[in-house]
Amino acid sequence: MRTTFLTAFLFGLLLGGCYLLYRNNRETIHQRWEQYSTWAKAMLSGWVAALSVAVVLAVGYALGWITVPILFVGILLTWPLAVGAVLLGYRKSRRTSSTLGSIRVGYVLTRGLESRTLAMIVGLLVAIGSGLIVGVVTWSLDRYLWWVPVLCAGLLWGVVTLLLYNRYEKRTVERTDLISTDIRTPEARNSFELIVRNSSNRSIDLSESLIRDTDLDLFRPGVDTTIRPGEEGTFEIDEAFSLKPNDDALKLPLGYNLKRGGETPTVFTKDGEVYYLQWTEQAASAIGRDSSKHVTDSVEEDNDSRHSTANEPDSVVGAAGSPTPQD
Repeated sequence: MRTTFLTAFLFGLLLGGCYLLYRNNRETIHQRWEQYSTWAKAMLSGWVAALSVAVVLAVGYALGWITVPILFVGILLTWPLAVGAVLLGYRKSRRTSSTLGSIRVGYVLTRGLESRTLAMIVGLLVAIGSGLIVGVVTWSLDRYLWWVPVLCAGLLWGVVTLLLYNRYEKRTVERTDLISTDIRTPEARNSFELIVRNSSNRSIDLSESLIRDTDLDLFRPGVDTTIRPGEEGTFEIDEAFSLKPNDDALKLPLGYNLKRGGETPTVFTKDGEVYYLQWTEQAASAIGRDSSKHVTDSVEEDNDSRHSTANEPDSVVGAAGSPTPQD
């Protein structure tokens, strides 16, 4: 009873303090939270959820209500489920009629944006389930050894994560078929219109798509259309959308760099395709773009070169577009 009372008192004191801190600094917290990327938001939410569940289960263990395996399994399951829920919830489509279809679109978009994170989450869930199955089988055979399911789960996590990540990377199609031809700024509106043209010889479905700016922030433009070859489409983008090239990176140990910006905006479709936006000289000059990367002379010259190249028997041009290196 003393343990229960002290734990409840301290937990209530912590929650009350957090609530008062949030109420007094609500706007500042919201502004700081919006500065984080979706990946960072998901990771923070996952760790907070895992720590909260760890505290609750630790109290149950101290009172003798649960055992150590249940404590560890509960903590291990909470993190991937919380991270996956945040990622899928942010990218799920509001236009899809069924919940299953909305989750499927969110899964495909997450696979294209955070393939490493998603592979790690799915691999962890598979590893935990397999470890539980191995533990139950060995216990039923009266040969239970705690290190057997742990070893199997650890090995399976690494194998499944690597296989899924390689599979995601192979299925992610990187294209350069969308060309920005013009930028318009409507009067009395806090947004601008980005005009893009389909330079490929196939239709591009932009419904339920996401667009990432050069600061790696995600936006849902609300485009619900399919652009046929040679046609133009309009992205209505918020004024906070960044278009200028950004080479900002965070230096990590062992010589690694974590990129915090990109060279050009990127469009992610619900089919798992990734389009690196190309620029005409007119659109590039409208924003003062000083980088020569992803810039084409004109849409007409690009279309002429594409058609002339397609007539050559040894060339492969069309649905795949021109590949670009992945950041």
